[in-house]
Amino acid sequence: MTDPDALPTGFPGLVKILARLRSPDGCPWDREQTHASLLKHLLEESVEVVEAVQSGDNANLAEELGDVLLQVVFHSQIAAEAGTFTIDDVVRSISEKMVRRHPHVFGSAVAETPEDIHAQWEVIKAAEKAASGKARPASVLDKVSRSLPALMRAQELQRRTAQTGFAWEDPFGALAKVKEEVAEVEAEMRGDQVHLAEEYGDLLLAVAALGRYLGLDAEQQLIHGNAKFEARFRALEAQAGGAEAMKALGTEELLRLWETVKR
Repeated sequence: MTDPDALPTGFPGLVKILARLRSPDGCPWDREQTHASLLKHLLEESVEVVEAVQSGDNANLAEELGDVLLQVVFHSQIAAEAGTFTIDDVVRSISEKMVRRHPHVFGSAVAETPEDIHAQWEVIKAAEKAASGKARPASVLDKVSRSLPALMRAQELQRRTAQTGFAWEDPFGALAKVKEEVAEVEAEMRGDQVHLAEEYGDLLLAVAALGRYLGLDAEQQLIHGNAKFEARFRALEAQAGGAEAMKALGTEELLRLWETVKR
């Protein structure tokens, strides 16, 4: 048995804890984890960080960030055992990258606006790729991860394509596209289901694009929208006397209660 009081405090202590859990006489569950098996936990914990930020609960945010940090240390411990890299390599890599990509802070470069900084960031990233000997991407979309949530990926695809000039001049162009896609969905609602599904996908993409033009994060706004809908429905459910009681009410009465809840 390991005395927890003997562990170092802070970040070094967390690293020691993961090494102990993965040791031969540590925790069976922790020992059997792999990079692949941990991915779902990393995604879940990242989403919970978003929810904590959205809720404004700072105590919960600290806890959820700790859960994400645990995943970073966990992956690093697995890699250390395989001899590929250590947590020190992870920290050194990101530290060097942050210094390298902020020459306006750690060097003599000048960048006074967020736009200047973004342009500088892209130039530095391109230089890093060239120095690494990696092949030039065939498309500006090559770096858009397929593992991103669909809405987040939709906006990132739009952001990348906009860098080539393939974009509307203002949000009103994006809004017009949304209206066009709504009309196409409506036209297919009494038609072929395959075409309807395709038009529906186009509508979702257009709505995500509009959010980018409005400076809104589609993924986070949907999380917020889901939370608002859930809170209102729970209130509606309570006013109606429960889910079973709701089934006995007509649509008109449910809509009336819904408007009451919204007010």
